[in-house]
Amino acid sequence: MDSLGNDRDRAQQVLTATQALMLETRSLSMSLNDIADRIGVSRSLLYVYYDGVPAILDAIFLSHLERLDEVVRPMGDAGRSFASRAVATYTAYLGYLIETGPVLLLILRERHQDSPLGAESQLRFRRLLRFLASQAARALDLAPRESFVWLELTSAIPEALARMVQSQDIDRETAEATCRRLVQASLESFALAEAG
Repeated sequence: MDSLGNDRDRAQQVLTATQALMLETRSLSMSLNDIADRIGVSRSLLYVYYDGVPAILDAIFLSHLERLDEVVRPMGDAGRSFASRAVATYTAYLGYLIETGPVLLLILRERHQDSPLGAESQLRFRRLLRFLASQAARALDLAPRESFVWLELTSAIPEALARMVQSQDIDRETAEATCRRLVQASLESFALAEAG
């Protein structure tokens, strides 16, 4: 049993070291040697846990996707207005980005043919995006493609604010207030455009 715990700890250590390298370099360009050097083990030991850098990145992506799913699922709570759910969700997404850094964004920016993501990761990410897009499409009376564009545009708000907090240009409280204000303005201007 202790061996199983040690294996989990070592596998997690690999993920933690890889994630730290990603955030430091803002890149996925790394080798198993880079990761092994970071941990202080031989490269061959990494093969016990993962069969290469893409498998490590995929495991990191899946763990972050699970956390992100917990952050954004409240958007589906039909007990509140879409506007209040969206503002709360984007504010929670901002908090997630401040705490974890742009891990998902770094992995997702890779071109499709270079993506380290496995089929399960891609499927789960697309499922989450479709869930969010369908919520926006219904609430804002958007076509499916328009709802994806709306998600991408409004997601840029917490993503930019998180970078500003991490570089200490603004504090977290200001970022959260700004995020709420900008997302609310986006929703209100959309409603005004429909009414006008």
